[in-house]
Amino acid sequence: MDYQLLAAAERDPIVTSHLQEHLPMLGLTERAPRSWVNGSEAPFRRLFEIQLLKGAAMKACYGFSLDFVPHISGGRVRWHRTDKSAMLDVILDPRDLPQPSFIHGATGLADGLRRLLPEAVARAREVWRRGATFQGMLDIIREIRDRPIERRINCFGYYNYAQLPLAFAYLSAKTGDLQTAEEELGKYATSYQLDEEETAKLLNLARDYAGPNHQRIEKD
Repeated sequence: MDYQLLAAAERDPIVTSHLQEHLPMLGLTERAPRSWVNGSEAPFRRLFEIQLLKGAAMKACYGFSLDFVPHISGGRVRWHRTDKSAMLDVILDPRDLPQPSFIHGATGLADGLRRLLPEAVARAREVWRRGATFQGMLDIIREIRDRPIERRINCFGYYNYAQLPLAFAYLSAKTGDLQTAEEELGKYATSYQLDEEETAKLLNLARDYAGPNHQRIEKD
């Protein structure tokens, strides 16, 4: 196949045209190149993205942005509570899906997208169905976290995704398991070298979510 690297101005309209065949009927709209969102059920926002990789390749990622989960930027607690700012807190980054390339011209990219999108969108729909509740999202995250390496779902391990531990912590708090939330946040704060003030913000938020009737389950 001939080498023909597409510029962004050539590449992204091709991606958009293919995504338009799958995502509008699911209630998603394009918010940025290769990134689509459905914010009609906030605080859960459904996201589907085509992300760029090294070597002029692409991959599909999908999942949820959660209005009640913060992120850390510059060592400080920040928020992403709009369709424009939404990010993948619960992220599926499947390692077994095709990865289209834009190094072989428009025809090569289109062929790659046709191989990728039907399966990727079908999997995304199933994740969105299963994740319609707090418990459903927790189950999805546990599957990502607990699979053995040789059978893992995502391209990388659980702790390689900065938002997954935060999502797990605050979903645990929302379902009343404050101890798990605090343990996860403690690990996160240490890993990202957060100062005491920002760590306290994260922990206090979990306590607020858990409410007065939270569970403190003693772990062996």
